[in-house]
Amino acid sequence: MAKYKIKVYVDHGYFQYEVDDMDSALEHAEVIMTRQTYRRSAGEDVEVHHVYKVKVCGPDLVSEYLDEFKRT
Repeated sequence: MAKYKIKVYVDHGYFQYEVDDMDSALEHAEVIMTRQTYRRSAGEDVEVHHVYKVKVCGPDLVSEYLDEFKRT
């Protein structure tokens, strides 16, 4: 079964975890970016980090609508 890795970029690096399907991975990325926060359980504590970027890595993510980034 294919796994999709979600990388959540914060000011000091990134956290990553895996989910089983592409729809879940894209949904996770959208929710995290909408909230711009990542909540992480650390033992009995919960950490909340400001998010700068989310990447989803895995198979079958190629788009037929390729774009280009242009600096202004």
